[in-house]
Amino acid sequence: MFDKIFDRAKDIAIVAVLAGLLALIAASMLAVSAAWTLSQWMVWPAALAVTAVGILAIAAIALWFGMSEKKKKPEPEPDPMTDVDPVSMVLGLMELPVEVVKKIVMEKPIASIAVIASVGLLISRKPEVALKLFDKVVGGLGKLD
Repeated sequence: MFDKIFDRAKDIAIVAVLAGLLALIAASMLAVSAAWTLSQWMVWPAALAVTAVGILAIAAIALWFGMSEKKKKPEPEPDPMTDVDPVSMVLGLMELPVEVVKKIVMEKPIASIAVIASVGLLISRKPEVALKLFDKVVGGLGKLD
C-alpha cells in the first residue's frame, strides 16, 4: 500500500520539477523576446537594462501581493433577536391593545407584513402556538360580552 503512495509521490515530484523548469524556460524566453523587441528602438545594453528592470518590477509586485497581510473580515454583530422565544413574542403581540396594533400597522406597514408573515410561519411550524393563540382570541372574545 505504501509503495503505491510513494510511487505516486515520486511521479508528482518529477512532474513538479519539470513544470518548474518549463516555467523558468518560458520566463527566460519572455525576457529574451522583450529585450529583442526593445533592441529595435534602443541599443542592446539599454534594452537589456529595461528588460531587467521590468522583470524585477514584476517580481517585486508579486512578492508584495504574496507577502501582504490578508485583511480580517469584521465579525458580525450578534443579532439581539436570536435569543427571543418566538412563541412568547407572538403571545406577547396578542396582549397589545387594538389601538397600538393599529398604530403599528399604519406607521410601519412593511414591518407589520413581516410580523404577520412570521406569525403564519410560526403557526405552520408549531401548531401548539396556533392552539394557544386560538385560546387567547376566544378567551378575549368571551370577555367582551
